[in-house]
Amino acid sequence: MNDISSKPLEDLLDRIVAEYSERVAAGRGEQEGDLLAQVPTEQRGTLERCFKMIRGGTAGALPLTRALAPGDRLDGYRLVREIGRGGMSIVFEAVQEELERPVALKVLRPGLALEGRNVDRFQREALAIARLQHPHIVAIHGVGQAQGYHYLVMELVRGTTLEQVYRGLPAARSDWTAEELARAAGIPELARGVQSYEQALFRLLAPVVRAVGLAHDLGLIHRDIKPSNILIHSDGRAVVADFGLAKAEGDPALSLTGEPIGTPYYMSPEQAAIIEQPVGERSDVYSLGVTLYEGLTGRRPFEGRTFFEVLDAIRRRPALPPRRVRRGVSGGADAIVRKAMARVPDERYTTALELSSDMEALAAGRMTVAEAQSAGLTQRLAGLFNGLAHTLRLSSLGGEIVSERRLLGLPLIHIHVGPRVPGQPLRRARGWLAIGEIATGVVAIGPFAAGVVSLGAFALGGLALAGVALGGVTFGGVSVGILATGGMAAGIGVFGGMGAGSFGRAGLGLGPHVLSDGRLDGAARHFLGRWMPWSLWP
Repeated sequence: MNDISSKPLEDLLDRIVAEYSERVAAGRGEQEGDLLAQVPTEQRGTLERCFKMIRGGTAGALPLTRALAPGDRLDGYRLVREIGRGGMSIVFEAVQEELERPVALKVLRPGLALEGRNVDRFQREALAIARLQHPHIVAIHGVGQAQGYHYLVMELVRGTTLEQVYRGLPAARSDWTAEELARAAGIPELARGVQSYEQALFRLLAPVVRAVGLAHDLGLIHRDIKPSNILIHSDGRAVVADFGLAKAEGDPALSLTGEPIGTPYYMSPEQAAIIEQPVGERSDVYSLGVTLYEGLTGRRPFEGRTFFEVLDAIRRRPALPPRRVRRGVSGGADAIVRKAMARVPDERYTTALELSSDMEALAAGRMTVAEAQSAGLTQRLAGLFNGLAHTLRLSSLGGEIVSERRLLGLPLIHIHVGPRVPGQPLRRARGWLAIGEIATGVVAIGPFAAGVVSLGAFALGGLALAGVALGGVTFGGVSVGILATGGMAAGIGVFGGMGAGSFGRAGLGLGPHVLSDGRLDGAARHFLGRWMPWSLWP
């Protein structure tokens, strides 16, 4: 799994911004051409904006022209090693020299510090974590500013990350055991009292999900949940880190490279839209679902060569269900992940606390709410196919069933199941068998249906049955077709309370060969008798 990284570019931008700040302080602010020439063309507009802010005095000077490195000292803290980085900050293991206490020092990138909103967002993490005070959320010790750098002092978690745990599982196999997960996490007791790998995984992560839910109760949205932000403490606790992205809904924070802050692989569809939709706590629920997906299958649901390819994949298509990726995934675990990762937010768990409750139930071997719900309409429909589901390789996610196999570009089956949530647009289904609010296919069923055979409130097709039906052979309250039957019918062959056409039966008939008593006149007999026996007609 190759991560998309912009580390060299971020470091270069930090250095250039700091160097230009020194030039302005020395009275050489007009000299910027050589600095702009060092970066790709698409980044020069961002740099010019930063330079203008520095010249105008709206941003403070940045005294260092190089990035912080191990061995440096910052306001009484000695940097030991870099342990993590993101689009907004770099995290170092450090020593608080006055107390000789090991800590994690999180430093805001100098270039981002030019804008007050980024500093506010960074400092908001300190306030957020201080309010939480939860054993499964990384503790914060302090916040400060020195030498032009803004920093947070946090609890140093000795151990590993969930990302490293995932990578520590045997790569040649996917039928992992609870014991293998316990060894990768360094927590021997994790495998005790459970029968499967997924039970151990859900036992490990359920407390983290519950902690995120409690943060939501305080109005805090994490926005960047991913395996590298879940730390495994040496005492066996999994803890969530990096609430630095917690911010008001609709704020699409950007890094210096111009990309949205946050990791694309774990973004929800509404978060991947960047600015089109509000992002709330159910976005975190989705990201937690992706984290579980990766743990169950050994792969992320969406990949891409670039940041925006990943976003486009998330926006445009559903993920394959975990059971389709790895056969060993149970129905209960599969249902939990599919519910958490539903494309429509209202179809997900209402809260992270609900998700954690289902995870705890699975870890204890009990039936989950998600599994009970998925055993309803979806499985009843699958049962009607009497084994056809396996033959067609059906996949379902978020109230939708789609066969992977296609014929002439259309899936064999495309069905929307379950009620449509308030405010959700009409759901479209296209397939050889299509069932949805708007259905198009060979057999189409829905309020608005068009197909060779179509059934619905309004139907268009070769054989149409509906309240309003248009087609070759039609049956409906209002029916128009070659052979039309209905309360009001029009066509060549008409049967209905009111009829209009070449011939037919009707209580009230309009046309040259239609009689209200149901008998054909002489002209009709002469016309039809050329190819049909007289005995067939009254």
